[in-house]
Amino acid sequence: MRIDDWRKKIDAIDTALLHLLNLRTELALEVGRLKNESGTALRAPMREQEILSRMKALNPGPLDGEAITNIYQVMLNESIRTQERHGYGKRNSKAVRPRGMVRS
Repeated sequence: MRIDDWRKKIDAIDTALLHLLNLRTELALEVGRLKNESGTALRAPMREQEILSRMKALNPGPLDGEAITNIYQVMLNESIRTQERHGYGKRNSKAVRPRGMVRS
C-alpha cells in the first residue's frame, strides 16, 4: 500500500473516533446533570483512577501506559469542562470571580 492508502485508513479511524468522543461526551453530560441534581461533585478521583487503570490493563499496545494515561486524562478533563460549560457543578463549588471583579 502507498502512503495515501494508509492516510485514508487513518482518516476513517479519525472520523470514527470523533463520533465516539462526542457520544462519550453526551453520556458524560447526562452523568453531570444527574450529579448536579443530587449535589454531587463533578470530579470523582476514584472513578477517574478506575478508568485509567482499566484502560491501561486492556491496552494491547503499541501505545504504552503513559500514552493511555495522557489520552484518557485529556478526555476526562474535557468531560468535566464540558459539564461545567453546560452549567453543571456550579452550585457544588465556590463561585470564582474573574480578576478585577469586586464583591458588592
